Amino acid sequence: MLTGQRWKIATVRGIPLYVSTSWVWIAAIYVWGEYTVLTETGRARVASAEAIFLAVFAAVLFFGSILAHETAHAVMARSLDLPVRGVTLVFWGGATETRADVRGPLGEFLVAFVGPATTLALSAVFWATSVATSGVVSELIRYLAGLSLVFAILNALPGFPLDGGRMLQAAVWGITKNRRTAMRAAGYSGIVVGLAFAAGAVWAISNENLTLGIFGGYIAAILISTGRAMDQRIALRDQLVKGRVADAMRPPPPTVPASMSLAEALDHSLRGTLDQTFPVTDHGRVIGSISMRSARRVGARDPLRPVRDALIPMNQTSVVDPDETLDTATEWLGGQDGLVVKDGALLGAIGPRDVEHWYRRVIEGRAAPTGFAALPPRPDL
Repeated sequence: MLTGQRWKIATVRGIPLYVSTSWVWIAAIYVWGEYTVLTETGRARVASAEAIFLAVFAAVLFFGSILAHETAHAVMARSLDLPVRGVTLVFWGGATETRADVRGPLGEFLVAFVGPATTLALSAVFWATSVATSGVVSELIRYLAGLSLVFAILNALPGFPLDGGRMLQAAVWGITKNRRTAMRAAGYSGIVVGLAFAAGAVWAISNENLTLGIFGGYIAAILISTGRAMDQRIALRDQLVKGRVADAMRPPPPTVPASMSLAEALDHSLRGTLDQTFPVTDHGRVIGSISMRSARRVGARDPLRPVRDALIPMNQTSVVDPDETLDTATEWLGGQDGLVVKDGALLGAIGPRDVEHWYRRVIEGRAAPTGFAALPPRPDL
């Protein structure tokens, strides 16, 4: 199922897994690269048909290891009773949507730490497997072991938005008891690490290693741009912390009873709203949400099934508390709309436009919004 610019491919223990359109191209390039190496003129060791199978096999292992890395983040978050909206594979790796900061610096550190730790463990597994095998398969797996080791080290570097940058942020937060200071430290550290990658990219290109140079330049661009934007994010956070969700929320959207049939829900609210979600209630309490996409999966087979059979559970629904400050709520929503819920009761809804209205009214002293550019998206999504 396509959701925006990503496909939902599976659900593992209630956690939806997605792949972005950019990932599809990278996967195809990876398979083609492995196939080219295996069938290189003068060095070919396997037949063309076997090379295709081995290239796909190597790609499954490689991208499976990335998925394991992201799933580790999600599993740790769930173990800390945190919501996980999903895991998405993108062209530079992956992203896990959760709220690690809610559990303080230790929770944020643990959720970040398990990713590189999992990749490092997989590197050891790949290496042991390569020793136990032989021939081309052993070479492919040994290469994956080295690649996983590189990715584990890369992810552990202290630059936001890498996992190492998040670990640094959590550590500084725990020591100073000030998340603002921790964010600035992670941003500045990211700039330093990015400049080192930029220098390495220049060196690689000067030595005619274009691939390594492009890769290093790309990592440098991400780290430096994210680090430079951190001061802007902190300045905005300092303003948003002055307001609560209740100050900016709008009236709640129409609710859909859990006992209503999917056919009735279609006529009631879902028709013509492909990406919009609606809260699902049961005896006055919000138990999840539903969209045209989620309803269609079940309703296409049996439109008389109740809405509860097709709902998106609460741990995958963007929900904020009315007493939560706007800085943390905005960070969690990540540019999406969310529901405002207190003790199961639906109080309202909030999104970027509502925060914009509050900002212009309270901070800038203006009433008519005309396009709010000061609210940057989360850099990791």
